[in-house]
Amino acid sequence: LRDASFKNCSLSMSYFKGANCFGIEFRECDLKGANFSQASFMNQVSNRMYFCSAYITGCNLSYANFERQCIEKCDLFENRWIGANLSGAS
Repeated sequence: LRDASFKNCSLSMSYFKGANCFGIEFRECDLKGANFSQASFMNQVSNRMYFCSAYITGCNLSYANFERQCIEKCDLFENRWIGANLSGAS
């Protein structure tokens, strides 16, 4: 799914486990209950250097699972986060 783009899509309860989501774009999507466990939003360039990239804006992320996800410096504006699991995320 690297650099994939989703706009106005219904993706509730989607299972993204293990997906390469670097550069992914979700705009005004319904991602209610989506599971991003073990997905990757980063590009590891060395043992100590990595970049994160995702554009998730205007989405319904209620009850989505982002547990232990590295989403540093990703665009995460105007989303609904009610009940989302962000434990251990950075």
